[in-house]
Amino acid sequence: MSPISTQKSKSITISAIIPAYSEEKTIGNIVKQTFSHVDEVIVIDDGSLDDTYQVAIDAGAKVIRHPVNQGVLSAIKTGLSNAIGDIIVTLDADGQHDPSKIPLIVKPILDDLADVVIGVRPSFPYFSEKVLTFLTNQIVDIDDACSGFRAIKREIADRMELHGFCLCGTFILEAYRRKARIKGVPIAVRDRENGERRIKSEHFKQFFIVIWDLLRFMINK
Repeated sequence: MSPISTQKSKSITISAIIPAYSEEKTIGNIVKQTFSHVDEVIVIDDGSLDDTYQVAIDAGAKVIRHPVNQGVLSAIKTGLSNAIGDIIVTLDADGQHDPSKIPLIVKPILDDLADVVIGVRPSFPYFSEKVLTFLTNQIVDIDDACSGFRAIKREIADRMELHGFCLCGTFILEAYRRKARIKGVPIAVRDRENGERRIKSEHFKQFFIVIWDLLRFMINK
């Protein structure tokens, strides 16, 4: 059992979803550190070309394998459909997110102050993330619409359809449409342990999806 579950309420369980694509150098340590704060760790091996699958299994995770790379949105969908926790946390496999901060991410939910919590980074590595956050802010007051470190209540997650080319902007906008209370908490981001950050080429296409979501909000007012 995680310390969070036993201290707050034995009836509350927490799952962590970790999408991973060729992260054999980091995934083992991330899984082990995450287990200190949750009840279940699910790794989605998204068509990795290395030994990510076996390393994650050896670290104790439940591993679901995509035969080919399908992207982070598909990986999160797979994780959400298989997680058993009352609260579900998502974090990256590359070492940028510190699993020791999971209690910080889930606390607003445990305190009944939020249904969705976003880990707000101090800065954005890509200009496209700044643009997508600006657009999202036209509807939802959030300082980071692209962070992958987040927590969500099970009852909200079960109603999420998720669409687009990634989760930037659309995750928050859909949660808001589902009447979720959304809160941001500041986090630090570490350097990738396995080389430079991967370029988010899907952000250009995601821009049009977010614009369409905003138009739907305006039409349905």
